[in-house]
Order: sequence, then C-alpha cells, then structure tokens
Amino acid sequence: MATYLYCVLASRRDEELPSGLTGLGDAPVRSLSFGTATEMVAWVSTVDEATLRSKGRALAEQVLRHNAVVNAAWRTGRTPAPARYGSRFGDDAACIADLDRRAADLSAMLERIADCVEMPVLLVPTNRAEAGSAIARPISGEPAAGKRYLEAVRQRTREQERQRASADVEAARLGSALTRYVRGEMRSMSSNGVMSVAYLVKNEDVSSYREVLAAFLPASAFRIVEGEMRAPYSFATSRLDHSGHDSGNRP
Repeated sequence: MATYLYCVLASRRDEELPSGLTGLGDAPVRSLSFGTATEMVAWVSTVDEATLRSKGRALAEQVLRHNAVVNAAWRTGRTPAPARYGSRFGDDAACIADLDRRAADLSAMLERIADCVEMPVLLVPTNRAEAGSAIARPISGEPAAGKRYLEAVRQRTREQERQRASADVEAARLGSALTRYVRGEMRSMSSNGVMSVAYLVKNEDVSSYREVLAAFLPASAFRIVEGEMRAPYSFATSRLDHSGHDSGNRP
C-alpha cells in the first residue's frame, strides 16, 4: 500500500472534504496537514500497488479519477496545486516529511496560483510538414543508403527547428495580445509541429481573456484551438515531483 498524492492546497479553518469523495481504485480521499509557518493540506488516498500499475484502459480510468479529485479540490474555492499522476509515498509520514521539507517553496507556489486557472491553447500549423514521421532505415548493401538516411535525419531536424521558431514567433504575438490578463505562460512543442501554450489567468480576468483570444487573428500559417479551463497543472506538477516519485505510469 502507498500514500498517493493528488494535490496540495492552502489550509482553511473549516477544512472538510466533499462527502464520499473517492480517488484511484475507489479509495477514500483524505487530507494531511503539513507546514508550520504556513499550514497547508495534501489530499491523498491509501492505494494498493496493483492499482498504481494499471495499464491501457485501466490506466486511463485512473488518470481521470486523479483529475476528478483535483477538480473537487478546485470546487472548494481554492486553487489546488495538482501533483503529477503517479506521485506516491511509502506512507503518510513519508509524504508529510517530503512536503514539509519543501513547505516554503510550495507555499510560495500556492500564493502565485491563488485565484487562477490554466487556460490552454494549441497553435496548429495549417500546412505542417510531417516532421515527426518515421524515417526509413537504410537497407544493408544499398548504395549510399546510409548517407541518404543521415541527410533525411538532418532535414527532419531542420524542419522541426523551423517549425519551433515559427511557432515561438506566433506564441509571442499571442502572448503580447493577452499580456494584460496573463500571470504566467508555459510552452511545449510536439514532434508534429503543434505548440501547446498554457496561460495562468486570474478567475476575474477569464472573460476578458477569452474576448481578446477570440478577436486575435493568427498568422495564415496557424490556427488556434482553445482548450478547456482547468486547474494549473502546467504551473504546479513539476514543483510537486519528489525523489521517490515513480514515473513508470505517466500518461
């Protein structure tokens, strides 16, 4: 059995979890207090290792259950700092000890994301090359096959770099338009040239943010896909990773 971590939140005097809330493997969700200068709470469950080793559809179901607990924390009126799926500890004491060790950093993070949500956006090239497609391996004995293979690898790398540079320029344009309402930004790039941008936005600014996003005219090389508002995973999960984290089941 392990203590599984869903998220951490700022503590409040009337701390009470939603009645009947369950997480991975239908395990009841409970709270653990930690921190001294600033008291915080961690939402956890006691989960068996078989559940944590889920694969395929079972894994997808557990990921959804993890997110459902984070959303339940979000509905308490506080902004939770979500843990990455699969974050667990040997027991409650180990969980509390790890969180206590980083309490000052976690408190500062919670203060930064307080009253904020994550607003995801995809920048999708309208005519992207298949930069992420597989390159055929050279056939043994085929003349100059190795040279052609290496050149294909170099060409794909150059195309990926070009796509990233172009997406960065477009993301900068979009960020400039949204700057009044954005408190933080995280970017990542997929192998097929699609850039994901996560914006940290105050709850009170969401409507204005959406108005500006809807009015933004992307360059002809891109189209914008707006994702659903969510808890600030992109601004929290890496800060909640710990040395004992087992990442074997990351989605």
